[in-house]
Amino acid sequence: MGSVLALLAVAAVTQCQARSVGPGSLRRGGTAGASCMLAAFDDRCRPAGYTLSSFGVDTVRTFSFRTAARGNGCAVYITETFRVVPQQPRVLNRRVCARVHKTDAGIVADRCTPAGAVSLTKMSA
Repeated sequence: MGSVLALLAVAAVTQCQARSVGPGSLRRGGTAGASCMLAAFDDRCRPAGYTLSSFGVDTVRTFSFRTAARGNGCAVYITETFRVVPQQPRVLNRRVCARVHKTDAGIVADRCTPAGAVSLTKMSA
């Protein structure tokens, strides 16, 4: 019975459309995935996941976003990884953010621990 409940919990997670940048000027995914995460956050913390990746010739930098209930509110858990192909990815940073909102620059997660804002639409340098 426990495995059936676990399967139902996994099936209930919305997987938002991924966005990838590179190599070069190549772009895939648009901003639909970031908008999906914002909607999930605003919709009483509906479980959702989203990935923003940047590709170089032999490197991949990835931000993985996941909504989850935290205390009486909602949080976005962010894991940043970096990979030199063919090695396994290594975790560069983990953040927990208390807000996702739209700004003039795009969709952003902020009020994070550790401090800092993270864009869901653009890769930072």
